[in-house]
Amino acid sequence: MNRQYCHFHTEDDIAAVRLNDEGAYTFTCERTTDHPVRGPYTWLQAPDPPDLPDLSGLAEDLGLRVELPAAIARSAGSWVEYGVVEAAYAESNPRDFATLVERYGHTAVKAKRYTTSAFLAATLGRLSRSGDVLFHGGPATGRWDYNEQISWWSLAPEPDWGSRISWESLRRSMDYVPGSTEVCPVGRCTETDPDRCPH
Repeated sequence: MNRQYCHFHTEDDIAAVRLNDEGAYTFTCERTTDHPVRGPYTWLQAPDPPDLPDLSGLAEDLGLRVELPAAIARSAGSWVEYGVVEAAYAESNPRDFATLVERYGHTAVKAKRYTTSAFLAATLGRLSRSGDVLFHGGPATGRWDYNEQISWWSLAPEPDWGSRISWESLRRSMDYVPGSTEVCPVGRCTETDPDRCPH
C-alpha cells in the first residue's frame, strides 16, 4: 500500500487515496495544527516521468518553483483547476512550455500516457508538499473531464472551496499548446473550425 509521512508531523504515516487512473494519489493529515494553513493538510503525489531521472533538474532549470505559483497567483483568492494553471503557465512561459510539449507531448496533440500535464502536475505536487502551493482534489471539467477527479490549486491563505475557477468556465481553446489539434473548449466535439464549434 502507498503511504507517506506528513511533512509537518513526521510521526504520522498516511495512507494514499487514488485520485485518478493516471497514477496520482492524495494524502491527508487530519491534524489541524502546524500545517501551512490551519486545518487538515492534503498533498498530491503524481507519477514521475518514465526513465527520466533528471526530473527535479528540469523543473529547477525551468524555474517551476517560482513560475507555477506565479501562474496560480493570476487567479489569487480562488481555487484553480489544473488546466487553468497549465494555460496560465504556458501563456507566461511559451518557450519553456513548448520545450515541455516537445519532450513529453500533450493530449491536445496526440494521446499519450505521460505528458506535459503529468509533469507539471507532479511538480505542483512536490510544491504542495513543501507548502509553496495548496492542493485540493475536485471535479474535472470541460476537456479535462475524462479524469474522475483532478487537482485544484491555490496559494495561502486558503480560499473558500466555493471560490473556484474551472477550465469549463473559461471556455477557451487549447491554442496555447504548440501543435494542438483541439478547438472545442470543452473537448466534446471534433470540430476544427472555432466558428463552427457549438460549445
